[in-house]
Amino acid sequence: MSHSERAAYRDRHPQCQLCRRRPTAAVDHDAVTGHVRGAVCRSCNSWLGSMEAALRVPERAMQQQAAYLHWKFEADGTAALAHYAGELSYLGLTVKEFAGGLLAVRRLLVVPCVYWTDQAAGPARETEWTKTGPLADAEEAERHHRRLRSACGVAVVVTAFEPDDGVNSPSPRGLVKPFTGSPQHHYGSRRTALDRSGRPPGGGQQGPGGPGLPGRA
Repeated sequence: MSHSERAAYRDRHPQCQLCRRRPTAAVDHDAVTGHVRGAVCRSCNSWLGSMEAALRVPERAMQQQAAYLHWKFEADGTAALAHYAGELSYLGLTVKEFAGGLLAVRRLLVVPCVYWTDQAAGPARETEWTKTGPLADAEEAERHHRRLRSACGVAVVVTAFEPDDGVNSPSPRGLVKPFTGSPQHHYGSRRTALDRSGRPPGGGQQGPGGPGLPGRA
């Protein structure tokens, strides 16, 4: 689709076809087939990209919100995914199919490594990391993560679950876990907040068939 064709398509669909609240900013399409799915706003386009990214093994670190979906699913199971029924329906997926996709990706991310840095500015592409790993299992990674978290001079610690492909990465890749403890424990208070309000924490908006992803304004 050319630039002019995209502009004409957006003109014919001035309102986002997912949230039905904001003006369209992009023509959304299936990255594999090229099939145009609709015209969506900038926010919905970003979230749809994150949901699709959660179903792929990334070359580097998985997108933050894609990783959130993995940890939320591990914490709450398919009940967590039911909140995204509108987005999944738009993508042509059921909750069961999306859950299966998350599990398939997770089965490929099996090598735990712990990374840390003393650069307090926060992780960036140029951050210099120190790495421990590959480690025997998630329990060993958790022990290293907790020890480094309590060490003086260590600004950021993460555990990364990486593909078993023999690559010795200098920076976190795969599914990154920035917290210690279980996902159930980490997201417990957020689950309570969601149950009380009926929408995800962070101001998720209602889409056609279900609330939006957490954090959508």
